[in-house]
Amino acid sequence: MGLREIKKERARSAILEAARDMFFSRGFDGTTIEEIAEEAEVAVGTVYNYFDSKSALILAITAEDTSEVLDGEFRIPESCTGFESVKLYINTFMESLSMYPKRLLRELMREAWHIDTTLSKGFISQDLTLLDGLARVLRELAKKQKLKSGTDIEHASLAIYGIITTAIMWYAADEERTSEQMLESLEKMLEILFGGLVPEGRDK
Repeated sequence: MGLREIKKERARSAILEAARDMFFSRGFDGTTIEEIAEEAEVAVGTVYNYFDSKSALILAITAEDTSEVLDGEFRIPESCTGFESVKLYINTFMESLSMYPKRLLRELMREAWHIDTTLSKGFISQDLTLLDGLARVLRELAKKQKLKSGTDIEHASLAIYGIITTAIMWYAADEERTSEQMLESLEKMLEILFGGLVPEGRDK
């Protein structure tokens, strides 16, 4: 890597670090590009050279924080059961988000519901990547015969995604709820999903 590329990477990293610090301390709404530039000790134009908006900045941060899951780097330990594998995969994702202040999570969830914005489209893209990752894990488990034969991978992935979304929303909405409680609740919901509700041998 040449000197020019090194300087560019350093500037980008400084901008991301400043943006993360300010989003976490002031929230998404309470932070401006100008303040991020000042914190990073770069010109405002330099920030826009790398990121065209605050939305692009927060998307880069969330993608970085969840890269092990979203980039497909997660590997299932051979010794894990199907339930343990999915729980481990999800916890890898959830533990990174649990570091975010609840106010910031609520702001991001609110923005994600807006139609056709950079942020909503970016989060949809990340969610689809998460769904693809869940499906990949389930397909791998099915090949190893760690899932029920004939499991509908697509809808099983959507069901698990629904559990993740519920756990995050509950956690963000309740100021008293801890990240440990969020993960415990998520595990219980997964146990019900994997165990089923109907007694063995009974009709639905």
